[in-house]
Amino acid sequence: MDYVGRFYLSSLLHLTFYSGFYLIYLRSLGLTDGQIGLLIGLSLVLVALLEVPTGVVADKISKKASVLLSKLLLVPGTLLLYLAHSFTGVLIATLFNSLALAFLTGAETGWLYELLSRDGRESEYPMIYGRLRSFEMAGGFVEAVSGGFIAHSFDMRFAVLLSVPFALLSALILATVPADTARSGASYGRHLLESLRFVRNSPEILRLFVYANLIGLPLTAFTSFMQLYFYAVIASVIIVSWISAGYTLIGGISWYVDFGEKLRTVIYKWSPVLIPSLTLLAGVNGCLGFPTLVFGSLFFAQAFKEWQGRFQRTIPDEKRATIGSFYSLFTATLSGGLNALAGWLYGRVGIMKGLVLLSIVFLLLGAGTALKKDI
Repeated sequence: MDYVGRFYLSSLLHLTFYSGFYLIYLRSLGLTDGQIGLLIGLSLVLVALLEVPTGVVADKISKKASVLLSKLLLVPGTLLLYLAHSFTGVLIATLFNSLALAFLTGAETGWLYELLSRDGRESEYPMIYGRLRSFEMAGGFVEAVSGGFIAHSFDMRFAVLLSVPFALLSALILATVPADTARSGASYGRHLLESLRFVRNSPEILRLFVYANLIGLPLTAFTSFMQLYFYAVIASVIIVSWISAGYTLIGGISWYVDFGEKLRTVIYKWSPVLIPSLTLLAGVNGCLGFPTLVFGSLFFAQAFKEWQGRFQRTIPDEKRATIGSFYSLFTATLSGGLNALAGWLYGRVGIMKGLVLLSIVFLLLGAGTALKKDI
């Protein structure tokens, strides 16, 4: 199996069996919707604060080492989540898991792109990136279906504990992949300043930062709370887990299938309108929640694959993880604020009405962007 296949296998076997009912698990610990929203937002803010330091480390030391450390940090994070009995316990687990995510973002894609570029296969990156996300989603389908049955047959805590060995297995597989070789020879501070100047002086990078969030944030406002959305309609952990599994299955297919550059570009252009239109419909009628997951996943996957190809082509190898971390910092800050706002708004007016209000705002922003020629 070549290194691309090992990336795929590692993503497939990184199973977190509690993902399909995570928010319900937090509720079972006595957390309120406000505390849950705060944790989601705090997690993203923590990742944002840690993104750039971990990205610089990946560019100066090793992207491979950064990814492996990310996998290993999930072990104490998951064990702490298993042992948690209160908001404080979940908060500490969130700190570890946020650090793990920070070490992963930017480094994984940068590592993969560099290996492909070294072999003259960089033109394959959008497709391979989509397949990587597809295998990740396939693993999400397995974990959601299996996790629901495990929680029903035993309990939710056991499903959390069972996730630990799979994090280790995923790390062991990636340990066999060739290491990246591009290194920044500049000092930490100089490398950081050079990367900042690169972003500041590149209008294309700045446009891509903004555009990715216009297509991603409307769906985030829905999917971050979708377990509670569906649980309000169907009060069953198993059924909510199945819905999550269905979402990951459709998402995996969306990432795996490539529509070709021409159609992908059309979807990329109009996603700022298409995606908030779907979430608006989900807010109007609960029966449209699952179709929103299906088509929202389809449109976002195709648009983001096109975005990834454009993004990676603009970045030098020795700055790839750092600039990827700048993007993640930008996105995590916006997403963290949005989730905190959404949690507050949903608590005040309900998820349905709150989703309608947020969708209208994003639809107005997206319409203005989609009508521009240079995107």
